[in-house]
Amino acid sequence: MHIIPLLSFILLSLPGHMCVVNSSCSSKLDSLFDDLIRIIRKLRGTGHVEQGIDLMQKDIPAFTAYLDFVQYVPSNVIVKFNKVWTNNLNGYDVNTGIFTAPMQGLYHFSAVFMSEMGKTLYLHLWHNKKMTAGSYTKGDGHKTGTFDVVLTLKKGDRIYIRCKGGHYSHDSQRIFSDGDNYSTFSGYRIS
Repeated sequence: MHIIPLLSFILLSLPGHMCVVNSSCSSKLDSLFDDLIRIIRKLRGTGHVEQGIDLMQKDIPAFTAYLDFVQYVPSNVIVKFNKVWTNNLNGYDVNTGIFTAPMQGLYHFSAVFMSEMGKTLYLHLWHNKKMTAGSYTKGDGHKTGTFDVVLTLKKGDRIYIRCKGGHYSHDSQRIFSDGDNYSTFSGYRIS
């Protein structure tokens, strides 16, 4: 956007549009232009964050939960990340390990988790009662598994991580973490 004074006129140039305004316009029009410039700067990310923008960010469903201890997880049981750094709109429940969408939209979910030294870890991300992405770690030392998924959710849809059951897993698996918070689960609404 460019504002160029031309003698007694102001030229306002927006992508694809040009407006010429006589400089003798009222102060209301000047105020309108100032507001327009402020809005465009915010949209482009060059303006200062003001209270209204801050409140909108707090209204976006978002969470990051983490483990700060080794969790033993039996087959087909939901992993409960016991602490949160962010939990806008309280969508993630540390008691159940489930994120419940407070509004419909497109959401991004990711998780990082670490197996115990030399142990197998087999987990899946679930959307309501449907299994989505899976992660399988096996081998010597600690291994790291991840999820990175974008899903369309309705209000009330549930997202969680469950320990894989059946012949591919053991009776109980262990997700490693400690005070360094190696295992995390995050999600947020994109649009």
